[in-house]
Amino acid sequence: MGMVSIKEVEKHFKRDHLTRPMIKYFYYKITIWSSWIFVNLRFHENFVTFLSLFFALISAYLIFFVGGSWLILAAVFFVYGLVIDLADGTVARYYGRGSVLGLWFDEVIGFLSYFVVFMAVMMRHFIDTGDLWLIALGGYTIFSYMMINYAALFSQFMRSKHNLENPVEKLRKKASGKIGGFLNPGAFAFSLDVQWTLVGLGILFNAPYFLFIAFSVISTVQWGSRFFIFWGK
Repeated sequence: MGMVSIKEVEKHFKRDHLTRPMIKYFYYKITIWSSWIFVNLRFHENFVTFLSLFFALISAYLIFFVGGSWLILAAVFFVYGLVIDLADGTVARYYGRGSVLGLWFDEVIGFLSYFVVFMAVMMRHFIDTGDLWLIALGGYTIFSYMMINYAALFSQFMRSKHNLENPVEKLRKKASGKIGGFLNPGAFAFSLDVQWTLVGLGILFNAPYFLFIAFSVISTVQWGSRFFIFWGK
C-alpha cells in the first residue's frame, strides 16, 4: 500500500473545529501534518490518543524534576497534546472508525494529561516554596476541570431530553452581535484550544498562580453558567 497524500488526510479533519480562531490560524496545519504522519505510519487512532498522555507525562517529568529552560520544551510537549487530540479524530475518520469506547478513552486520556501536569506544577512549587495556597488552588483547578467536562455532558443531556436549544451558544452569538459580528461565537468559549494553550503558557512562564487562578476562574464561570442556565429545567 502506497503513501497516503496529505490532501486525502485533510479531507477527514472535522471542519467544525475551524470555527475556533486558535485552531484555524495556528493548530490546524500542525494537526494535518501530524495526522498525515500517523496515517502513513499506520497508527491506530487509540494509540494516537495515548500519545497525548505520553507527551503530558514527559512534560510533567520536566516540570517536576528538571525545570529551568527545559520548561520551554515541557510547554511545547503539553500543548502538542491538543494537536494529538485533534489528530486522533482525523485518523479515526480516515479509517472510517468511531466508537463510544474511543470517545470515552479520549476523555480519560485528556483528564489524565491535565491531571499529571497540574500535579507536577502544584507539587514542584509547593516543595520549593511551602506555599499551601498552591495546594488549594491546584486542587480546585483539577476539580474545576472535571466540572467543565461534566457540565458539557450535562448540558448535552438536558438539551436532548427536553428538546432545548443550546442557550450557551445563543449567548455567544448575542455577544458577537453586540460588537458587530466581527468575532465568531466560538471565540467566546473556553474550548479545548484555549485550555491547552493557557496551561502551556503557565508552564512556559513558570507561573503557577497565573495558571491556577486563570484556569479555575474561567472554568468556574463556564460550568457554573451552564448549571445556572438549566436551573429548574
